[in-house]
Amino acid sequence: MSIVQDSLFEDDTASPAVPQTLRVRRSRVLPARPTTAGRPRPTTGPARFRTDARPPNPDEDPEIWAVREAILALDRAGDRMGYAIREALDQIYDGQRTGRWDYTQLHKTEKTHVGTLVEIWLQREFEFADGEELDYRIAGVDVDCKWSLNLYDWEIPQEMYSRGDKIALVIWANEYTARWAAGLIRISEQVLRPPGRQRDGKRRLNDRGRDRILWIHPGADLVKNTLLHINDPGKLELIAYAAKGQTAVTNLFRELTGELVNRATVFTAAQQVDSGKRVRDARTKLAPEGIVIFGHYAPHPQMADDLELPRPTLGRFISARLHPWSPGDGEPYTEIDGGRWRRARPDDPVVQAPKLPSQGNEG
Repeated sequence: MSIVQDSLFEDDTASPAVPQTLRVRRSRVLPARPTTAGRPRPTTGPARFRTDARPPNPDEDPEIWAVREAILALDRAGDRMGYAIREALDQIYDGQRTGRWDYTQLHKTEKTHVGTLVEIWLQREFEFADGEELDYRIAGVDVDCKWSLNLYDWEIPQEMYSRGDKIALVIWANEYTARWAAGLIRISEQVLRPPGRQRDGKRRLNDRGRDRILWIHPGADLVKNTLLHINDPGKLELIAYAAKGQTAVTNLFRELTGELVNRATVFTAAQQVDSGKRVRDARTKLAPEGIVIFGHYAPHPQMADDLELPRPTLGRFISARLHPWSPGDGEPYTEIDGGRWRRARPDDPVVQAPKLPSQGNEG
């Protein structure tokens, strides 16, 4: 059962942009704590071949290769597909309204909806045409999108093989290992397990089917779900279960210096409409502690690069405690507000942080 505490929906303080008569109060949600039960297998990517079966070559199945090349032409590195998967997962958590960030916090009906959201986000990102019988039309071929939280556990319906052997785009991602993969397989009786007792007639791949997958991206890093990967329970308590949204966001950047934080994590921590303002206010509150928050607009990413921090890409932030740089330091520095600054060492005294260049509406 979730615990709730009162907070202002629009802001913790009055906002001149919102008439006082329209401002409402809502409850800040403190979600049920995650469990280890119900988590997917800790897989990091496709396994080695188990049989003598192999993916088809272009001469054996030119259609499946045409689909693969069409997808790669749109997304050679897999960044766009990984983005779509990340967005689908963040949407199902709905952290801004629910405070959730872990798969085990979802309701049963929500878990069954993840695959639909992945399908929608992929079509939204790549603008695939609707298929004639299946989900998409890619390179003139009908393709069905299949999702599974556990690698190789895709549920294949009868229409994929009962009226001709269809092509499936199989997608897998694991939040806990922060990995994902995507491939193509032509469905036939030869690649499926025997029918079970399921009323809907869905079946899974057999070992030969696993080995027949033509991988597009056989294993890639998923943008991390920041809260899920906090290993210190004390830090998680300060962020996810803070009494106020601003406190949660400020603690987020104080406790996780040097780590990339994605936009969805900020929304989950803040649970407020103007979550970007929470980042701007966190900058102000953390400045006396020497902590800055870099965003994704120039020149912030270059400053992070200068300091050898992970580069904040679109929708991501990274915080760091800074200290004035001296010629004898022998450490990388960046120029901010007319001075040179390096990352602070643990024993450096705390100094006021420099003022970063404005980031507009980003935070």
